[in-house]
Amino acid sequence: MSQQPQGPGWWQASDGRWYPPQPQQYPPQQYPAQQPTYQPQPQYQPQYQQQFGPGPTPPPPRRSSNRGCLIAAVIVGVLVLAGVGFGAWALYRVGSAVSGVTSGAAAECPTESEVSTIVGSPVKKIAGVSVVVATGCGYEALDRSSGADVQITTGPALIADDELKSFESDAATQGVQSTPIPLGSRGRAYGGEQRSAAITVDGSRLVEVEVFGASAPIGDRRTAALALLQRMLGS
Repeated sequence: MSQQPQGPGWWQASDGRWYPPQPQQYPPQQYPAQQPTYQPQPQYQPQYQQQFGPGPTPPPPRRSSNRGCLIAAVIVGVLVLAGVGFGAWALYRVGSAVSGVTSGAAAECPTESEVSTIVGSPVKKIAGVSVVVATGCGYEALDRSSGADVQITTGPALIADDELKSFESDAATQGVQSTPIPLGSRGRAYGGEQRSAAITVDGSRLVEVEVFGASAPIGDRRTAALALLQRMLGS
């Protein structure tokens, strides 16, 4: 500061005095804000990888397979087809046997007069029964209080074992036992108070005769059953 300028650049203030030149001031330089530098964190690795490097790449996960289910389905299908095939074969065998045995069965049936005479009471013929393995002749007593009904059944001999077991069971329900008879093969008969019957194998067919009370016990009719059975074998 002086009353007189001392050189170039001196400047006079409002108070009338001279001041030395001031260094030129610049605005502070603006620097862009620094972004924080991302430092990736080291991933965890098993100890053996840190020491010896990465191990072998694990194999990709196995895809689920339906091969087991497919094999099971095929096996079940084969068994079902085998069962159906066997059933069809058996039905064919039985059907063939029945067709050979039961053809013309209606013509073999005794007349109403013959049956009435044998059982000792008048009967009328009813519609014949025909199923897969058997056919039959049915007769109904006209006197429902004391008359006898008659059923004659013819089937293939291949069912004889089962039918003979059933025959023995029926005899037991009547409180009696069946006895052998000299008609056909494996023939047997029994006589009960409510029901009497005779059965035998005749070549390729099985024949059974049943005589039973229409509504009440009719006593032992074993003789009538045998006579009707003999009539069927001779027809």
